[in-house]
Amino acid sequence: MSRSPWPIVLRPELRRIHRAGWTLFLFWAAALIGWGISDPVPYAQGWRLVLELAFLGRVVSISDGVVNGFGNGYLIFQNTLQDVILLLVVYPWAVAVYEGSVSRGLVHATLERFRRSVEHHRARVEPWGVVGLLVFVFFPFWSTGALVGGALGYLLGMRTKLVFATVIAGHVLSVLVLVVFFDATHDVAVRLGASWIRFLPWVLLVVLLLISMSVRAWRRLRGDARAPRVSQSD
Repeated sequence: MSRSPWPIVLRPELRRIHRAGWTLFLFWAAALIGWGISDPVPYAQGWRLVLELAFLGRVVSISDGVVNGFGNGYLIFQNTLQDVILLLVVYPWAVAVYEGSVSRGLVHATLERFRRSVEHHRARVEPWGVVGLLVFVFFPFWSTGALVGGALGYLLGMRTKLVFATVIAGHVLSVLVLVVFFDATHDVAVRLGASWIRFLPWVLLVVLLLISMSVRAWRRLRGDARAPRVSQSD
């Protein structure tokens, strides 16, 4: 019996999710391309927002879009669906790692690293259940997006439909709040003639990074204080 060249075996439910992700991707990509062709200024530069969302996160992508004249409808459509598509496409692979369907190759190694990253967040979210998962996805910190939230929901033993409903709701709410926030801030900056708005995403990222580093340092200090001291005798 010959081995399949495809290193992932998905059960029917996960195959349907995976296919839905690629179907939604084709619709999303066609819509963004059509937007860029019909109204090239500024929508022909939409690829930049896609890359920013993928590598720098929602804050940078949405703020850049608002500053450069992308409509709110476009920003909500692009930012909401991009992470949902990623969730639909990659979630089945992540589950396959836990179920043992992936056992070799680069895909397995990559998803194993992703699994370890997800398990790092588990202890903080687990006590709060669905509410904790929604809040986790809502806040635009590093690695708190829909995909990580979906994997967390699976680890917490939630039903697939509940995981997707919670994660997508948290992600959509986050995008809506960020679009409204940056749109209002930009309007104020325009009226005041301020140019600092362009630097706001980076200021927020630095603030978030400092908060994250401070929390980690505080936890380490608390852990050291609680650690039992071993007395040494001469």
